[in-house]
Amino acid sequence: MTRPERPPLHRFRPVERVRPPVVRAAVWLWITVAVVQLASSVLALTEARELVADLTARVAQEFPAETAVMRERVAVAVLALLIGAGVLLALLELGCAIALNRGQRWARVVLVVLAGAVVAHAVIAVGGLRSVFLVGLVAASGIAVVAVVVSFLPAARVWFGGGEKR
Repeated sequence: MTRPERPPLHRFRPVERVRPPVVRAAVWLWITVAVVQLASSVLALTEARELVADLTARVAQEFPAETAVMRERVAVAVLALLIGAGVLLALLELGCAIALNRGQRWARVVLVVLAGAVVAHAVIAVGGLRSVFLVGLVAASGIAVVAVVVSFLPAARVWFGGGEKR
């Protein structure tokens, strides 16, 4: 007696999740924020001498008893800190945008914190420095706020495992 042939078993194929357009838009907005912030920070370096002179004058106003060398060191340190923070924020935004694109729920929370940092960085940099290139930081902070709002829209909940869209 021969056994009847069984049809081959089909392996389960994972269901491919479809990325909602709002998530795609949020990712591109975050990439835009990172590029604008990075470009603004790097372009501010082209005016480094003027920015250091401006900061040195401000330090001299606030701390008249300090030596000229100390004033200049403080000005260079503040400028390096502001530009370095801009570059670091841009790199963190890019990394979190990649995670956001992959559906990592934690990326949205980290990007909310980064949006706050971007806004604070823009306020500090524009308030302390006089450079036309720093207007990009203000634009980046506005785009970051929009990107946070877009990434928390109801259509994005399914992508991040927050339940079905209602």
